Amino acid sequence: MRDKRNHLSILLVLLIYFSCKNESRDPVINKIGRNENQLDTLLNTNDYLILGKKTTKVKVVQKDKIDDFPTYEVLIGYRDDVIIAEKISFNEVEIYRKNNPKTFFEDYKVAIYKGKLSEPDFSTNLQAKRFKTNIKKECANGINFAGHYTLITWGCGSPCQSGVLVDRKTGKIYGGYGTSLGSKFKKDSRMIIKNIGALDTITNLIKVCAYCEVSQEIWTDTEFKVVE
Repeated sequence: MRDKRNHLSILLVLLIYFSCKNESRDPVINKIGRNENQLDTLLNTNDYLILGKKTTKVKVVQKDKIDDFPTYEVLIGYRDDVIIAEKISFNEVEIYRKNNPKTFFEDYKVAIYKGKLSEPDFSTNLQAKRFKTNIKKECANGINFAGHYTLITWGCGSPCQSGVLVDRKTGKIYGGYGTSLGSKFKKDSRMIIKNIGALDTITNLIKVCAYCEVSQEIWTDTEFKVVE
């Protein structure tokens, strides 16, 4: 009886050992794999993690290099990259862009205006009158962006957000804000992260889709400019 128990104990130890050995050493892959029903890792680079339901060849290339791979089909694009693969469709893969920002809020830090706050001047942006209630309500909360602006956003469909910026020194209203998945910004920085909702803050991965491009932009006092 004792020998039988010892035999079972040895088998259990071996089972645990080989199970742990086969598990990916990358904790991010393990988490995503569990969430996506143990998908296989098709590609894992400094910039991308691509998982799939079946093993196949996947590449990330520049747009002008697509013709160099005639047997590959385009799955999707992300900025200047194009993800291509053989014998698999977009619905059979999970494509993640690794978030490796080089630009941070602190890089564009500004002083917060302490003077009297001007009310929004709707004569400077006639289209903004359609959202007058929302704009005045948010302006009552004070400055929330880039030192002396109030940034106001509202929904414009799914997924879509639009908005304006009010210069609290002059009251002038600027358009030009638009996102699909929201944004993150600070009152003491000119930087904004657009489509922040596409970023998983636990894995630091961006799930690539047609409207999921995450960008770091700065407000120049007249428009948003992409810096990353």
